[in-house]
Amino acid sequence: MLCPPCGAPPERVPYEGADRMPRIGASDMDLSASDRDFLCDLQLQALQYFLDNQSSQGLILDRQSNHAPRRSGGICSLTATGMGCIGLALAAESEYGLISPNESARRVAAALRTCLHELPSDHGVLPHFVDAESGRVCGDDAFSTIETAWLIAGALWAATSLCDGELEDLATRLYDRVDWSYWSRADGLIRHGKDSNGRFLPCAWDRLNGETVFMYALAAGARDGRAVRPDAWLALEPFHGSVAGLHFASADLGLFVFQYGLDLLDLRDWRAPGSIDLWSEAAVATEANLLACRNAAARFSTYRRFWGLSAGDGPGEQGGDVYREYSPAGFIDGTAHLTATLASIAHRPGEVLEQLHSARCDDRLRCRGRYGFSSINLDAAWIARDMVGIDAGAAILALDNHLFDNRVRSVFHSFSGVERAMARLGFVPAASARQAA
Repeated sequence: MLCPPCGAPPERVPYEGADRMPRIGASDMDLSASDRDFLCDLQLQALQYFLDNQSSQGLILDRQSNHAPRRSGGICSLTATGMGCIGLALAAESEYGLISPNESARRVAAALRTCLHELPSDHGVLPHFVDAESGRVCGDDAFSTIETAWLIAGALWAATSLCDGELEDLATRLYDRVDWSYWSRADGLIRHGKDSNGRFLPCAWDRLNGETVFMYALAAGARDGRAVRPDAWLALEPFHGSVAGLHFASADLGLFVFQYGLDLLDLRDWRAPGSIDLWSEAAVATEANLLACRNAAARFSTYRRFWGLSAGDGPGEQGGDVYREYSPAGFIDGTAHLTATLASIAHRPGEVLEQLHSARCDDRLRCRGRYGFSSINLDAAWIARDMVGIDAGAAILALDNHLFDNRVRSVFHSFSGVERAMARLGFVPAASARQAA
């Protein structure tokens, strides 16, 4: 594992309260001091995931034990690495103070150099999974566009936040070498990637939701000749459906698709082209997720106290953990994904805090581990063993935006590529869109 020059793991600095909070955003105004402290403690735990689980190559492990002793080695994820670049940069902010800016830059640079010089790439696109020790590419998607987009977003974010020239050069080179036009179908939609034999995967990113929109922004803002066509955004479909009596886009999917990209791209203050208000849709999806769990409380005792359905671990038949595509409109077995719920704090802060306080105050559950709350299933007497890196990543983005004046989104919007994309795609300020309506 990557460690400071002295060879010791980074020291965790306990959160000290309001004296380490130089600014409080509008979303934070209704939080009590104790709730702010609680959320910042959870943020410190989630940030620690990325400090603890950076491989010698600089990449971030896909998952790690949340309760038992930490495992060495494993599989690294490029999305976890991209989110981890943001996490490493945030860990050096004065509000958290877990590492120094120099140490943060050193760690991020290690990841970016590996991605730029050591990992295989195809027209700039990188693998999904990589073995932490051997560097061998793993999984069915040997080249993944969404994973590459997360790596680039994290690289650019860290370089900007840390004001580091070397990181800016590395991040820009990673961004500029992706030929998004090559990875696009005839209708402009971006393909998922390629398999290990170099064949295009059959699917494209065709949904208009929080999972995809930041990638299309990066792709639309790329250099001329490599950018995705501006009309690709209009080819995205909302895939409307209904859950718990509410009608919204991507209703068949879990919480994460309404979170990830919307913690980078600010769709509260900006309206995307087309008729879909993605920020409002995400709020409706969160409400529907909560209601679907409450409606299932007669069948599953978990949902009498907890809620949150998202792709993640659940109890397996042999007592182990199994990763499943949980959603309100799909498979439900009494599992609640507490970290995914935490990442919805922008939309239902009261209900999120109520649930997390309930989990914290119940000594019998013991579901809070070294990196935060594990997923739980009271009906199966099960607690997830691991924290998944992208779950920790979604939490740190949502919490920092909520606590510190929209900081993650503000930095993302400062990228020249994002500014170009918004002009090319036809984004308008949300206030202007409301007035025009």
